[in-house]
Amino acid sequence: MSRVLLISRSRRFETRLRSLIGTDMDAIMGNSVAKGAPAVLRRLVPGDEPVVALLGPALSYAQAYEFSAGISTLYPRTKIMLVRDCKDWENERWLTTMRVDGIASPGLDDRALVAAVENLAVSLSEAPPVEAERFDPRPAGESDLDGFSSDASTDSDAPTDSDAPTDEDSVSNEAIASSIDEEWGTPDQQGGPVDANTVAQQDSEETWPAATGELQPTSPAFRGQIITVVSPKGGMGKTTVATNLTIGLARLAPMSVVLVDADVQFGDVATALALDPVYSLPDAVSDVAASDAMILKTFLTPHPSGFFTICGSPSPIEGDRVTGEQLSHLIGQLSQVFRYVVVDTAPGLGEHTLAAIERADDMVAICGMSVTSGRGLRKYLEVLSSIGIMPLERHVVLNCTDRYSGLSVRDVESTTGVHMDVAVPRSKAVVLSSNRGIPVLQEKAKNPAWKAYSALVRRFDPSVDRSRGRHARTVALK
Repeated sequence: MSRVLLISRSRRFETRLRSLIGTDMDAIMGNSVAKGAPAVLRRLVPGDEPVVALLGPALSYAQAYEFSAGISTLYPRTKIMLVRDCKDWENERWLTTMRVDGIASPGLDDRALVAAVENLAVSLSEAPPVEAERFDPRPAGESDLDGFSSDASTDSDAPTDSDAPTDEDSVSNEAIASSIDEEWGTPDQQGGPVDANTVAQQDSEETWPAATGELQPTSPAFRGQIITVVSPKGGMGKTTVATNLTIGLARLAPMSVVLVDADVQFGDVATALALDPVYSLPDAVSDVAASDAMILKTFLTPHPSGFFTICGSPSPIEGDRVTGEQLSHLIGQLSQVFRYVVVDTAPGLGEHTLAAIERADDMVAICGMSVTSGRGLRKYLEVLSSIGIMPLERHVVLNCTDRYSGLSVRDVESTTGVHMDVAVPRSKAVVLSSNRGIPVLQEKAKNPAWKAYSALVRRFDPSVDRSRGRHARTVALK
């Protein structure tokens, strides 16, 4: 391994750094970065660690977080430096949630940039040995790290020393490498062409992390975010909101988002996305899939926009065989692998919807521009609060707004008793996109509905600073 490892999406910075460091540098660039840390880091050899790893510039918060967690676990002694403009460091989460040892602006002159890297290298030579992270043998359901988590246990949770393991229960570099291969599964993740500086055969070898073991992070706990989309009544546009939300999240975390159609009888996610799935929800909750995440992977249907789906049952009779307990277990499995799990539920408060809500970290509730819809949502939220399963985070979408219903946004808020976070205008573009199976956010043409859906997606973007007051409501009326 080279003395310096650069992980970046900026070709200009990579060329500059290589001219300064020369052959003493390796780089992970382009589409490999977008496909995620597990697919890349599983190829790096434990024990042959870089001295300094540089993250950025041009990495998103999610990408920087994932690579910092993975590198600090695989190479405990490697020093990690974030390369980012100082003016962008107003959000302290970048500093407090990642295990980093230094920060450098990409605008530094050549001498200062090399000095910053050299200073980290010197601090490593003076630092005492660092104990490697333990492989946590906890059973499935107790995982708390997205992208690096799984549910297979090990016979021991022996620590490793990156320099020279001496204890009887410490594991060798080969054992760590084997555990990582088991952790992240057989490589076959989809993706585009790979940059020349990355490992060859990316398209045939990339993988999304399989749930077969668990690595305990050194940074604060992190796991996949479960977002349940609900509505008290049918016909509110719930599936349209869910599909557009998923499209947007896939841009934040490519190949690390999954959409589950939890309307077991009349789910129409496949139709809304113009998909012809081979497998459906009953296959994904079968005994063999429930016990093996690698088999579960084969039941997922990929979408061209860079996410996966579990489509609803082709018939109500087959869908009725899926229990709420099975659905809950499935959602838990997926949250150990994917950064975002979006669940499109059936209207009302049936068994499956309640199971999905109970699992959720965030809930997106849909309300229509009518008195009956507003009252229905008020009762819906009251019931969830009374039985104690209201998710910690909640976002209310006012759908199909217009100037001709006789109601204003404030009228609906008064009826429901809650704030409308995003208002989506009634639009011919939405109707057309639904009939074509191409969500609004999948197309480049921007319109008021596109703006509203994008505002909803930003509420789940970890790089957005939410520390200053409430999000501005996005209301776009024709």
